[in-house]
Amino acid sequence: MAAMTDMEVNNLPQLFSALVGLHKQFGIRPWWRGQAVLDWGLLAAIHRQGKAYSEYNLTNRFRAMAKPRYPACPDSNDLPSWLFLMQHYRLPTRLLDWSESPLVALFFAIENRKHDDADGALWALHPTMLNKAQTGEATIFGSSNARLQPLFRAAFQSGQRPPEQVLSVNAEQIDTRQMVQQAKFTIHASRAPMNEHPSRADFLARIRIPKGTKETFRQSIQVLSISRETLFPDLENLSTVLRELVFAE
Repeated sequence: MAAMTDMEVNNLPQLFSALVGLHKQFGIRPWWRGQAVLDWGLLAAIHRQGKAYSEYNLTNRFRAMAKPRYPACPDSNDLPSWLFLMQHYRLPTRLLDWSESPLVALFFAIENRKHDDADGALWALHPTMLNKAQTGEATIFGSSNARLQPLFRAAFQSGQRPPEQVLSVNAEQIDTRQMVQQAKFTIHASRAPMNEHPSRADFLARIRIPKGTKETFRQSIQVLSISRETLFPDLENLSTVLRELVFAE
């Protein structure tokens, strides 16, 4: 079995060089995911927290209670759009967030200072090769694809047993956060981390962000206007950023 590409960067020039190399290696623009701790597996939150048995309870309660709170809710039967909306508002789901922007992913790898004592990770995903490893089809599925519907239905209905797969999926953008974060997703019917898959070298690569470089990276991406107020464009996050700015002085 081939070894998965794994490298380390210490500054933005090294990062940009690594990004170009992975683009050439994959032959496409990868999807990116930042994680604050290098050793965390690539596992959806509902599985990571050991609460998969509560999934359909959470999703149906969210769907029942969201409409007075959010004016652009999907149609009641549009289960994929509901699940994408839940994910972006931090409900534990079977989805895992990715971005087409490596800098957006880097933000999530270094933002939380409570993990500054651990190396972070920037994961690169070849989405079509993931699906080929899982289904034999080298394509990215749309959320309306019939192959994906059992995976979505299982998030809302107990007793559903779809194939234990992890698949990359293109989602319709129904929320501003999805647009500015250039959101992509994998959907996880399997409870095994995708970075433990036997064929992971075909569709995954990892860039290590050493713990001692996180503050330098934070300052660098701030200069590039990658920040909480730009990635979460709402009044609550704007107020949070301004409050921290003023009271940190």
